[in-house]
Amino acid sequence: MKTCLNCDEPLTGPFCHVCGQKASTRQINWKTFLEDLPRSLFNLEHGFWYTLKELTLRTRSALDGYVKGKRVLFFKPIQYAILGITVYTLLQAFNPLDPPAIEGLREENELYGTGYAVGKLIKDNLKFFWLLGIFFYALPAKLLFRKYNFTEHMVVCAYVLGHTALLACLSLPFYSVPIMFNPFIYLFMGVMYFRLFRDSVNPLGTFGAVIGHLLMCVFIYFALPIAYYYVFN
Repeated sequence: MKTCLNCDEPLTGPFCHVCGQKASTRQINWKTFLEDLPRSLFNLEHGFWYTLKELTLRTRSALDGYVKGKRVLFFKPIQYAILGITVYTLLQAFNPLDPPAIEGLREENELYGTGYAVGKLIKDNLKFFWLLGIFFYALPAKLLFRKYNFTEHMVVCAYVLGHTALLACLSLPFYSVPIMFNPFIYLFMGVMYFRLFRDSVNPLGTFGAVIGHLLMCVFIYFALPIAYYYVFN
C-alpha cells in the first residue's frame, strides 16, 4: 500500500488523513518553483479572494459566520491583517506622491520636537503599532458592541484592519500617507463596523456607537506611542 511521504501513514485517498499532505507530489524544478512561489508567499489559494469578496459585499454575514464556525473557505485573520498592512506599506513606500506637508510648525517649537519624535517612533515601528490595533481596537469594541467575547472581537478587528488596508490602497494614487494617518482607513473601518453591528430597530444608536468606537481607537492608538516616548526617553 502506498504511504504518505511526510508521516508514513497508509494512504486511502488523495490526501493523508493524518497530516493532510497530498498523496502525489511533483518533482521540484523551475516550473514547479515558479508556480508555487505566489502560493508560498501569500497562500492565496486558501481563501484570499473569497475573503476579499465576502468582506466587501457581505460584511455582516462573512464576519458573523466566521465567528460562529463557518471558516474553511476564509483566509486566516492574522494572515489577512499582515497581508493587507504589507501591501499598503509597500505601495505607499513606492508611491511618487509626497505626504502632505503640515504647515505652521517650526523646529524650535517644543510641540514640533515632540511630535517629530513620536512620528518617527511610529514610522519606524509602523507594522508593529498597526498590528497592536488588533488588541487595542477590540477593547472599545467589546465595551460598545457586546455581541461577541473579547477574543472574537480580536478576530473581527484583524479582518477589519487587513481589509481596510487593502481598500485604502485605492486612495494612494491621490493621497499618499502612512497607513495609520490615512482617513480612508477610519472611514472604511466605520462602514464595516456599522454593517456588522447595525441594529435595524435603532440604526442611529449603532451609528453613535461606531463613531464612539472610532474616537476611542484613535485616542488609544496615538496615546500609546506618546506614552512610550515619554516613558523610555
